[in-house]
Amino acid sequence: MTPTIIGIGSVIILAASLLLFRRNRKHTERGPSLYMDALNSMLEEKHQEALEKLKLTVKADTENIMAYIYLGVVLRKLKLPVRASKVHKNLLVRNHLPSKQLNTILHHLILDYQEAGMADHAVEVAERLIQSNKHDLETKTLLLSLYEEKQDWDKAFFHRQSLNRWMKKKDQDILALYKVQAGLRQTGDSHEREGRIRFREAIKLYKKCVPAYLYWSDSYRREGRNNEALKILKEFLQAVPEWAHLGFDRLKTLLFDMGRYGDIEALFNLVIRKKPNRPDAYLELMDLYVRAGKYDKALDLAQKSLDLYPDNSRCRMALIRIYEQQNRTDEALEEAKKLIHKEHLKNIIFACSHCGFESSDPLWLCPQCRHWKTFLNEPS
Repeated sequence: MTPTIIGIGSVIILAASLLLFRRNRKHTERGPSLYMDALNSMLEEKHQEALEKLKLTVKADTENIMAYIYLGVVLRKLKLPVRASKVHKNLLVRNHLPSKQLNTILHHLILDYQEAGMADHAVEVAERLIQSNKHDLETKTLLLSLYEEKQDWDKAFFHRQSLNRWMKKKDQDILALYKVQAGLRQTGDSHEREGRIRFREAIKLYKKCVPAYLYWSDSYRREGRNNEALKILKEFLQAVPEWAHLGFDRLKTLLFDMGRYGDIEALFNLVIRKKPNRPDAYLELMDLYVRAGKYDKALDLAQKSLDLYPDNSRCRMALIRIYEQQNRTDEALEEAKKLIHKEHLKNIIFACSHCGFESSDPLWLCPQCRHWKTFLNEPS
């Protein structure tokens, strides 16, 4: 469950509390009236005003548990989560709390700790709450986000699996990304073999797990095992040709280091045959032909790419460079004029489809909204 949904749920509960209070109101003294005013202030998001009224409410009536709970909620909304956690934690020492009320206190204590950056404490309380209420989907979902926040990928994996079984849902692609993150942690600690095991597990879970192939090949490269690295990249081209361009730099560097220059042309031609609706392989192959002095081949490919992608600025730039190499100045100038009238793509930018966060590289977990797989869309 996302923070937005949790926030909406809190508002609904607050509104229900206010309605019940109005219906069951038995007193006309200042204390109950002040509590109702505090709830109104919370609904209107006048948090400082609500805070003062709730302080007076609990001072007048120390048995008003809900007032204490909302006092903590307001403190958290005022960016004082540590103070909020103290308010909620102090309630737990009270005897004979109804189970529903106890669960509400624990739920808000989890949110306090999460807001305060105390993920370990938040996880401990969430696990306790789930033990007492195994059907609490909201807390189960919150616990998953906490495992992700802590980067405890193994626990996140098994917890998500459990959630999926309970909800009769499959998301093998996300589970595979957990394995990738766990593998990156292993390779980052110089445990290359253990990391590769995780990358292999990721691909078993989801054959099109792009980063698993890339990082698996990187691990082999770091150990100088170039043939194994090349094998993984070839498997990547076969499994996910629509994202083959993400491996092009790795492929070129690897094949040049191995002295296998002819394989580069063959691989790019393979990608063009398997996935002809992207310009990246055409551009790479054009560059290869230009470097080899095969200008006729480069020119044929450039014109073919512009037939397929007439509005692609990079393809037109490649054609201009080929004309320049051949000293065909007039034709280069003519193509440059065409380019001026179109938006020039300076950088490929990947944007998160959920929150709009931009990156020059595709990311598997958005650092801003914490959503998965939101960058694997067409680059802008």
